[in-house]
Amino acid sequence: MKSIFLNFWALTLSLSASAQIPHANTTTMEVDGNCGMCKKTIEAAALVKHEAMASWNSDTKVATITYDSARTNVDAVLKRIALAGYDNASYLAPDAAYAALPGCCQYDRTLKKAPVAAAEVHDHAGHHAETDQVVAPAANNPLAPVFTAYFKLKDALVASDAAQAQDQAAALKNAVDAVDMSALGHDVHLVWMKVMGPLADLSGTIANTGKLDDQRKAFKQLTTPLSELSKAAPGAVPVYLAHCPMYQGGADWLSLEKEIKNPFYGSMMLTCGSVKETIVK
Repeated sequence: MKSIFLNFWALTLSLSASAQIPHANTTTMEVDGNCGMCKKTIEAAALVKHEAMASWNSDTKVATITYDSARTNVDAVLKRIALAGYDNASYLAPDAAYAALPGCCQYDRTLKKAPVAAAEVHDHAGHHAETDQVVAPAANNPLAPVFTAYFKLKDALVASDAAQAQDQAAALKNAVDAVDMSALGHDVHLVWMKVMGPLADLSGTIANTGKLDDQRKAFKQLTTPLSELSKAAPGAVPVYLAHCPMYQGGADWLSLEKEIKNPFYGSMMLTCGSVKETIVK
């Protein structure tokens, strides 16, 4: 009976999603996770308005993914889910992203026991592209933990969760301090030398205050050097530079999602702002 209910629920979701997303394709994929908080994070990572969405079931560990086949593919959705900290059938989460998850969300990494082969996908122009694990191990991608911690900090500010913002800012400062500069390419190294100080100082400021207003003021400043670093060392998935015209005369933030979720106002003005630039590899 439970299986029948889950199948009916998945079909209902598919029909609802198809109405919101043009050229809709729906598929199911295994995604590791534990609880309701995992569900919220996985679904938020998958969501791009009018382009892709997912619903994850904590009992079956299966995500029902619906996407616009003319604009994206299921691999792009699974990459975003992995970057959020969740291993799935195609991509493993970066270790730093997994470590940044709350304790209740740190699932047993069953999928990590098997090697993840490179996956062949089609880009938006229809060409073939070979992609490896969503983020290379730290030895090959020393900046991955920095960006992962920043996005977690941004999410905490969107949720207006000052305590979580402190924790993620502390993780960001630790990630900045741990970067192996010898592993950076020449051009990226030059940018890193310029931004590492402000990144460490501002993340430390946020980690040391429980006042949400002060955290947001520092986060505004934090995004400037992080944006410069992102452009110098773009990752495997697009990063969106968004702008809020209202906060302190204008403020930017980086996001893995096109959908606007404002970290400076949270639920008060969640959709205030727009994407002004897409940073791609």
